[in-house]
Amino acid sequence: MLPDTPIMFRLIAIALTSTFLLLAFFGTSGEQTRAQHPARVMGIMGTLVTVPPEAPDAHRHYVSRHHQPMKTAPDPGAGVLRILPFGTMVEVIDAGHGNFAQVRDPSGEIGFIHAASLSDSFPG
Repeated sequence: MLPDTPIMFRLIAIALTSTFLLLAFFGTSGEQTRAQHPARVMGIMGTLVTVPPEAPDAHRHYVSRHHQPMKTAPDPGAGVLRILPFGTMVEVIDAGHGNFAQVRDPSGEIGFIHAASLSDSFPG
């Protein structure tokens, strides 16, 4: 005789939750890893506790103008590495290049962008 359907769903949910908790803590390598997600897992049943958002990073800025060229050097005539779209988050590495700031884009590439086209909060 099969167990009652709601009980069976609960058992499956408990088994899946336990499996995912084990994978979250140990991954597939067998070594405990630190969670990279803002939600931390606690307890056997997977009670989720949210962590407050990260404090704003002083080096995190956003491209506040459309189609801004990221250049190879802090010079208006320098070559263009790529065009950064409006709203792209960049990390300012060094702001001491005259009108330009040295930045790292989301792909990790480093270049220079006109400092006036950066905003410390998301534009819009």
